[in-house]
Amino acid sequence: MNKAEKSQIIVPVICFVCVFLSAVLIWSYYSKPADEDGTLSVTIKYPEYETAVITPVSTMECAIDNKFLHELQQISESSDGNTNEHIYNYQYDTLPDKIYIKAPDIYVFEQGRSNSSMTPCSVGSVAYYADEPWFSITSVTVDKLYTGVFDITISIESFKDIVPVMATLKIGDIVLNEEGSAPEKEMAFENDNYISETFQFRYNRGALNDISDLVNEAAFCTEDVFRRISGAQITAKCNIPSVKVVIEDSGSSSSL
Repeated sequence: MNKAEKSQIIVPVICFVCVFLSAVLIWSYYSKPADEDGTLSVTIKYPEYETAVITPVSTMECAIDNKFLHELQQISESSDGNTNEHIYNYQYDTLPDKIYIKAPDIYVFEQGRSNSSMTPCSVGSVAYYADEPWFSITSVTVDKLYTGVFDITISIESFKDIVPVMATLKIGDIVLNEEGSAPEKEMAFENDNYISETFQFRYNRGALNDISDLVNEAAFCTEDVFRRISGAQITAKCNIPSVKVVIEDSGSSSSL
């Protein structure tokens, strides 16, 4: 075989090798995980609660072992109201083959489920849910803004993870709606557990004098609630396809 014939064979081979290597490099580039900064994301959905309004808690436990002895550090979380997806981002040192998450706790909206719709508006009064103590009223204050207009502030401490929704105050035949954006409005959680809340109502019915006596006879009303559910039924997936997600308590991995 002369040099011309050899060159006719070698040149196409070299071109083929170059094209092949380029394809490999391109595939490698686009197939590698998009988390070069050492983070992975877990996307959660709640198919069992699609007909209810839910409020996921802000943290979800994630580990590389099923005993949760080596947990990954959560660095952020976010929600997409259009897709009902909730995303939790974690930091890792070495990319694991498998991660375990504990089915998170969530708050589920329940309409008209409270049986404590009329709680006396006085310090020490206790409201009940399912025949068990729910919360107690810790303070009631009345502030006169100007003639005929008063702000009524009520604080409670909760015994259960059940959050009242848009409470009302019934004074005789008058029903006052909660001032949801009032400056005194506060809601407190500790480790995602509902512990206390402050409500404010505005009485503007033209009373000329102090209305403390009226408030003492009033009723703090609650009907709709958000109730916390432990170990919610979920589906989960990781943004890195090679990482398998196992949902603790369900015993199997699940994908969206």
